Amino acid sequence: MVNITEVGKERGNNLELKEMMKKATGANQKNDLFNAWLKMVRHSATVDNFPFVKVFTDEQRPSSWGADARDLCEVVHIRDCSDTGLAMPFFALGELLYSWVFGRFVTLYRDFRYARGDNTLFMYIAKGAAAWLHRYYTRIYNQFSFTVLDVRIEDGVLDGKYDENKYYLMSKKIYGKRFSTDCFSDFFKGKALRSPIGLDDLREYRTEKAAFAELAGQNSYFINDLINMERSGQDGRE
Repeated sequence: MVNITEVGKERGNNLELKEMMKKATGANQKNDLFNAWLKMVRHSATVDNFPFVKVFTDEQRPSSWGADARDLCEVVHIRDCSDTGLAMPFFALGELLYSWVFGRFVTLYRDFRYARGDNTLFMYIAKGAAAWLHRYYTRIYNQFSFTVLDVRIEDGVLDGKYDENKYYLMSKKIYGKRFSTDCFSDFFKGKALRSPIGLDDLREYRTEKAAFAELAGQNSYFINDLINMERSGQDGRE
């Protein structure tokens, strides 16, 4: 099993790699033979005429990845996702008990916190019981819940022909310490720690609508183009 996240950004396409040289001394996307490996990898993992190898990738736009490699794949488009369901049978009574008991506790606790700021033995016991019930309910859903994804499978050549399918996403199988969706977060964490400016230091609009000076201060490409066009028009009239 080979997993490559953000494959379009990792491998690039012809437009993005046009200035990269295949004969360069160092390795790059044009000379590292990745596409050849992708085409030949089955030869390294075939047992009794069955290739035991699978390559999975993800990307926001399939066309971000070069066609030479993408054409070998199938593109899975996630169209829709159902509400969370539960595969554990006979849990309807548990749902009713949890909704009634925990809902009553939340209302009671909200009123208690509004009326007073101390703690009592009754509230301590009630919080412990509610916490135990919530942990039990959450554990059941973590183990037996699922969602149904409506997916379209398209050939890697992106010919617009789709096969409609469903994928049953099991919470325990998918989210049980199997992957981290923010796998690049340490890069941005280090970047944030190096920054001497935080959110509280950023300037804000004085009102609900940005003034012209505030728009100009954004250094936005679009706003700069508008300002330059206006200046060019004024110069032409003069």
